[in-house]
Amino acid sequence: MLVLLLFILLAVVATMFAMDNMQRVELSLVLGRPVHVRLFFLLLTSFLFGCFSAMLVNLYRRTKPVKRKERAQDTEDDDFFSD
Repeated sequence: MLVLLLFILLAVVATMFAMDNMQRVELSLVLGRPVHVRLFFLLLTSFLFGCFSAMLVNLYRRTKPVKRKERAQDTEDDDFFSD
């Protein structure tokens, strides 16, 4: 029940945020004329692009540590603490 209430509250807050940011803004691209888009869609696109890039970086980091650990084990000196 608590999860349902939190989900409804999150949906209401997201709807209020979207309604408050529906004005059109001018987006200047590198080439061509400026484009007019709604601020909410610009924010949403930027957020989704950031989430997607974070997932790609996380996926890259998950696949790399195996090689790093192997390299670290190969370079460790077992006689470091023995006299």
